[in-house]
Formats: sequence, C-alpha cells, structure tokens
Amino acid sequence: MSASHRTPRARPLTRLAVAAATVALGAVACSSGGGQATSASSSRPSTRATAMTATTAASTVVRNSTPSGPGAFLGPVRRIPVDGIKIGYRQFGSGPDLIMVMGDTGTMSDWTVDLLSKLGRHYHVTIFDNRGVGHTTDDTSVPDTIPLMADDTVGLIKALGLRHPTLLGWSMGGEIGLTVAALHPGAISALVSTGGDLGGSRAINTPPAVAKELNSPTTTGPQMMDLLFPADATAARTAYIEQLGLIPPEKVGNVTLLRQYQAGQAYGSFEGTWDKLPDSTIPMLITNGSLDRITPSGNARIITQRAKHAKLVMFPDAGHAMLVQDSGKFVSLVTRFTKESGIG
Repeated sequence: MSASHRTPRARPLTRLAVAAATVALGAVACSSGGGQATSASSSRPSTRATAMTATTAASTVVRNSTPSGPGAFLGPVRRIPVDGIKIGYRQFGSGPDLIMVMGDTGTMSDWTVDLLSKLGRHYHVTIFDNRGVGHTTDDTSVPDTIPLMADDTVGLIKALGLRHPTLLGWSMGGEIGLTVAALHPGAISALVSTGGDLGGSRAINTPPAVAKELNSPTTTGPQMMDLLFPADATAARTAYIEQLGLIPPEKVGNVTLLRQYQAGQAYGSFEGTWDKLPDSTIPMLITNGSLDRITPSGNARIITQRAKHAKLVMFPDAGHAMLVQDSGKFVSLVTRFTKESGIG
C-alpha cells in the first residue's frame, strides 16, 4: 500500500483521553489508594546503589517530583542533557538495566505502579519522557520522527552509562525500540516490543473506524478504555485507571500532540526499520494482544518473520494494553526471556 493511500496512523496513548478517563473513573484511586498498588508498597523494589559517573553527575533533580504513597519507590524525576534537549527520567529497582519507552504522547505517569513495581524486583529500571512530553524538552526546529526518538533513546542510554540494557517498548515505544534494534543494535542487549509495527508499506494499519475514534478530539476517556481493553476485561480496565492516579500526571501540549502525530504518519512511509532489522542479531521478544484493535496482531507476526532472533508470544484474551491487563504473566515472560538470553 503506498503512503498516499494509507489509513492515517492512530494515536493510541493520547494523554488527554487517558486523563479524561482518570477524571471520570479515578476517584476510587484518590479515596482508596489505588487497588492493586497495595502490593507494590509492601514489597517495594530497592534502589540500586552505584557510584555516580561523570555523565550522570550532569543530571538535575526536579523538585517535589517524588510520588507519595505506593509510588514513592519511583523516586524523583531527574533531567539530563541529551543531544540538544533535556530528558526527564526516573530510575529505581535493582538488577540488569532495563529501559522502558512509552507510546505516542504517553508520559512516564502512564506506566502503572503495579507493572513498574514488579519489573523493579528484577531490573534496574529507567523510565523517561519522549521529546516534548512531560518533563522532556523539545527542539521544534527539527521534525519529530520515530528515528529521531530512537536517537534520543540511544543518547539517554549513553548519558546515563547504562550497560547494554534490555529495551521494553509499548505501542509507539515498541516502534522506537524496533528502530533502535535496526539502526543502533549495539546500544541494547535485547528488545521487548509490544503493540508496535515496522512502519513503511508492509505494516498492517489500524482499521479506519478505530483510527478515526482514536484521533478524534471528542473521544472520551471511557471510549479510549474501550479501545485499549477487551469488553470483558472490566476489572483490568478499572484497575488501570486507578493505577494512573498513583503517579502525578504530566502535561502534553498541543504542539507535541501534533508533532508526535506527524511522527507516526511519517513512520508509515519510513522503510529504514524494515530494511535494517534483519541485520540485527540481538534477541527479541515480540508480544501482542490477539484482540488488539489498535495495532492488528498480524504486525507481531510480520516483525517475527523479519527479525533473525525473535520470539513471538500472543496474549489470546488481551487488547492493546495487554502488558498491564495481565502484568504478572507479562513480567514473568520478560524475566524468563532475559535469563534465557544470558542477561542478568
């Protein structure tokens, strides 16, 4: 399919829609402390104690940015210069390095405390905001693209002195991760991609009706939840919204919304990830929900066929938010994958 005839690519993780869902349904989080997160506070991952390198010494702490309650283990937001911008990030946990890349216009606060707590028991985790999002600045003189955000990710890995981390990316974050694996394979030791595609002419696009709903400014938070979770996953959907209330929300401006939308559209014409992925020899775990309405599950099969060392795992009863819908199964899968790959 030529780029001129492609369905407009969707923005599945727009912060505005998720925030609306939080307002509509998140009062439970404010009053109860957030459902599943009680397990996070009782078994918090420890922070890795390491000597500061010269590069990490350049970071600064954002004042009053440490969450209270179950999310306190995340620690403060720090910012560090990377290739002309300043990237906001958090670090927690202990073990081999894991860097997590969020999806389209999503922020660090869109990860759940439940998922992060479970991962922090096995890894030294870095989460961060993509350019223009939340605590990370932008340079609007250059077009925002998936390859540029892949460059940012590699730049952050170098700036923080991470030791060949595993990269875990969700949605557009998975596409950024695939692009890192294709164009910068020496920067990471393994890749976990969920809900992403390879871009270019071979990607299976979001169905037009779904893309229209995702990209519409009138789409409500509850409607967004209907797209992220299957109809019978009511408990998982409610838990996700409650979890979002445990980390202070971050802002995403209209300029960034537009720029990341344009980045997604441009990825639909970018063939570099497809072309170079077969050259990458790093182990890859490719996951998807079989009921994903946003990123059709056929994309996961295409990625696995294109990569040399990729393992495909489908979640049969899950949608686009599969990694939070069944976080226990997902984290067990990731930890087993990294151990089998000789990491940690």
